[in-house]
Amino acid sequence: MRGSLRKRYTDSWNLILDLGYHPDPQTGQLKRKQKWYTVHGTKRDAEKKLAELLHALHQGTLVEPSKLTLGAWLDTWVETAIKPPNKRLRSYETYKSVITHHLQPALGAIRLQQLLPTDLQRYYTASSLSPTTLEQHHVIVHSALKAAHLQGLVARNVASLVLNKPRRLEDVDTVSQQCWTAAEVRRFLAVTPQAGPQMAAFYQLALDTGARKGELCGLQWGETDLERGQVAIVRQLVKPGLPPVFGPPKNGTPRTISLMSSTVDLLRRHKARQAETRLANGQSYHDFGLVFAKDWWGARTHGHTLGHPLQSNNIGQGEFQRLSVQAGLPRIPFHGLRHTCATLLLQAGVPVHVVQERLGHKRIEVTLNIYAHTLPHMQQDAADKLSSMLQA
Repeated sequence: MRGSLRKRYTDSWNLILDLGYHPDPQTGQLKRKQKWYTVHGTKRDAEKKLAELLHALHQGTLVEPSKLTLGAWLDTWVETAIKPPNKRLRSYETYKSVITHHLQPALGAIRLQQLLPTDLQRYYTASSLSPTTLEQHHVIVHSALKAAHLQGLVARNVASLVLNKPRRLEDVDTVSQQCWTAAEVRRFLAVTPQAGPQMAAFYQLALDTGARKGELCGLQWGETDLERGQVAIVRQLVKPGLPPVFGPPKNGTPRTISLMSSTVDLLRRHKARQAETRLANGQSYHDFGLVFAKDWWGARTHGHTLGHPLQSNNIGQGEFQRLSVQAGLPRIPFHGLRHTCATLLLQAGVPVHVVQERLGHKRIEVTLNIYAHTLPHMQQDAADKLSSMLQA
């Protein structure tokens, strides 16, 4: 493969790469194939560029010029690589929303091949969004550009070159501030019966299992074994509605969790009350087999929705906070119940790998990183136990 220069006019050059002869897809006849590029500058500039193109061509890394914009590529990528069944529906909807409302308005007009790391850095710096949200945006851009690089649309993934990538704030201090002590948990559980049998069971199950909101809202009675005192987390609520949409848990791995006897008792009481509601309302009750579903209190302002899944997005913003205040507790997000469960278990000496399995973390490093604030207590406990053994 060879290349040549042709002068167009002053300080403007055509670069021609000769790719040899290739069969015409329609006629089968051999035709000469060339690629033309335009360079503005001196002859030395043109010769340098030609050498770079020939090197890239020989290395198989040559990228053909394109006017494709970042916005257009994001649209193509999310529909072909992220849309179900490639990814979960919730992931697709989240990516689509971020692209439509944030990335395209700010960066979409830039040509894909002209995007620079500084463009992304400028976007992150100028944004008023939280570091956690911006970290999600960076992950989306990085994934889209990685796919573009693999398809030969860009020479490199510039998102990997951003120096100050946004980082979420969920560090040790943040997680520790979103936890209750054992005494505070007891005060909270003492007031939850005021919310009714269903929500009393809901909150205690959240604290007992450390399950995510979507997992609790997607739990079905067929996945509970009250005789053995176990629940199986095999799905999560992805989207409420008619019909509701369910999907696998976050990491795609089902898990079985043993329950406290007091949690089983609350679930039994709630199941009996739910059965009464279902029988009393006949066909007005939409039975999806859910452990936690809208009853009259939750459905009366939403039309005929008895039996529908709870609105997971609303949990933690209303009733949960009112009960927390009533118990005289510091306000924490609903996800703090998951942090509380893990922290109390680790402080009680439960092995880290057991906590990891209970929470459904894919790797034990995730559990260790998030709950590092408990490690000093565990280390001191280990030292005390070893000391008592050696001094006996």
